[in-house]
Amino acid sequence: MNRMITRLSRLFGVDMGYIMRGGFWLGLDNVVSVVASTILTVVFANTIPKETYGSYRYILSVFGILSIATLPNMNLALSTAVAKGEDGIFKKALATRIRWGLVGGLVGIGLGVYQFAHQHLELGIAFAIMGIILPFMDSLNLYEGFLRGKKLFNIQSKYSIITRLVSTVVLIITLYQTSSVIYLLLAFFLPYIVMRLIFYRLTLRKFPTSDIKGNESTLAYGKHLSVIQLLGVLVNYLDNVLIFHYLGAVPLAIYSIAMAPIKKIQQAFSVIPDLALPKFSARSIEETKRTLPRQIGKAFVVVISGAALYALLAPKIFSTFFAQYKDSVIYSQWLTLILLALPFSLLYTVFQAHARKKEIYIYNLSIRLSQLVLVVALVSTYGLWGAVSARIIFQFIAVIVAVLLFKRIKDTEAKKS
Repeated sequence: MNRMITRLSRLFGVDMGYIMRGGFWLGLDNVVSVVASTILTVVFANTIPKETYGSYRYILSVFGILSIATLPNMNLALSTAVAKGEDGIFKKALATRIRWGLVGGLVGIGLGVYQFAHQHLELGIAFAIMGIILPFMDSLNLYEGFLRGKKLFNIQSKYSIITRLVSTVVLIITLYQTSSVIYLLLAFFLPYIVMRLIFYRLTLRKFPTSDIKGNESTLAYGKHLSVIQLLGVLVNYLDNVLIFHYLGAVPLAIYSIAMAPIKKIQQAFSVIPDLALPKFSARSIEETKRTLPRQIGKAFVVVISGAALYALLAPKIFSTFFAQYKDSVIYSQWLTLILLALPFSLLYTVFQAHARKKEIYIYNLSIRLSQLVLVVALVSTYGLWGAVSARIIFQFIAVIVAVLLFKRIKDTEAKKS
């Protein structure tokens, strides 16, 4: 067995022992997540009207935009710090996330008041609930970043799997009882908050950090990472908001179902950057750059094969599981093109791992401005096809920018040596 792992390590140019140890748990977490969310999508598609599902997705999209106030990339900064032995910033990082999250919560409540004033009672209640919950829901998952930094992928994955299963069961039960958007939102939010609070407390108990020195620069780095992601978070959800605004809830439901399988595939691939981050942090940039291009090339071959297979199977998948959403098939097939960008996300992980703030800023600002222009211009003009086109074009722009920045760092390091 060890001999086989050694051969695989030489073939792919990576530490396959590390991948198998950490990758098993993160992979299991991703499998459970993909399966659970797929089951949920199927249940949503077959139990409630398209209009209700579209409204549900719209509210969660607004929640996603406002959640940037909770500094989500503080998790990444904490993970990087903990990988270097700087554990003591854990509690302060959580307090910072909640404090900043209150800003997003107040905006959510304000949106609720606005909807009440315009006689949209259901939306008003939904936004008010969202505003109250927002500062805490995502902030409490900070323990995941801590455990990733410790390379305790098994514990992180167990916590994540339990949380996801509890949430999925509660939401499915609710779906079979009611089609009220308000109850569906409560069934989505509350299990996450309760389970994350429990696991945050368990993590603190297992790893007391009060007497361990922490680097305050971690908080600043987490803020930096989150601020530069602000535009990205906005435009990632903006297409949903614009589709709801221009076309209504039903077209948003069709688009959301078309995107669902693509997002599941992206989610499954996300285990690779998660595993790579601690490794990249511990290695020099020069060493990473010598091996990474070849690894990306091999991953690209795998991804393009998988994307082609999904495109061929999509009509059968939708007719079997999403019979009410056959209009989504053609959009989903075209959206497979965005999967080709997945291997290149490792380039950005290198920037994050080594706190290359300049490259991170340039990357995010350039691609997010491009995405913003594309989404606003194409969705308002071409509707659903505009949203699909914006997603595809943006991903190819992101690849080009990442490669150019990576090459620039390579040239700079070469000149220094």
